Amino acid sequence: MKTVITGIVIGIILALALAFPAIAQQNSTITITMTGLDVISISLNRTEWSLGTVAPATAYETSPAIQWCTLTIGGTRNVDTFIVGDDAEWVTDPGAYQWTLSNDGTNGNHTYGLWFRISGDTTRGPLNDGYVSITKTESEFWPYSEGSSLAPGDYKQFGLRLLTPTYFYSSRQMQTQITISAVAA
Repeated sequence: MKTVITGIVIGIILALALAFPAIAQQNSTITITMTGLDVISISLNRTEWSLGTVAPATAYETSPAIQWCTLTIGGTRNVDTFIVGDDAEWVTDPGAYQWTLSNDGTNGNHTYGLWFRISGDTTRGPLNDGYVSITKTESEFWPYSEGSSLAPGDYKQFGLRLLTPTYFYSSRQMQTQITISAVAA
């Protein structure tokens, strides 16, 4: 009987001896290290320019001319920015009539020119006046001596200039789209 009680007592002591380290340790710290994904974000404070009725072979500019819209860089990453335009289409029947976007900013019959200028830029463009033509081929929006990429928090103000076709069918509401995009620098 004494052997059985001694065996039970030794078993309990052994179980408690093994359990004390687990009971004594009530908390511990886990360190997790992670890196978030890069976020690319741009925003525009204006997304529409309504001109109303326009005349042939006439230049129209946003008002104010070069501070009409603000592009703001958000996210967590420096970006390179690009701009591209498209043909203008008749709103009522887009496939039936269009103005072709010029590839050099000039105009012609049913062909229009579209330009942009960033505030502070007076040297770009064929006339060295800061105006750069928008074409159907994507081109750099901000490739200047200050550096080609823009950082989170940076902003650029710009304006637009439209040169209407020398001849077009009147009384048709036309619409086009300009796309400004960003990629990681």
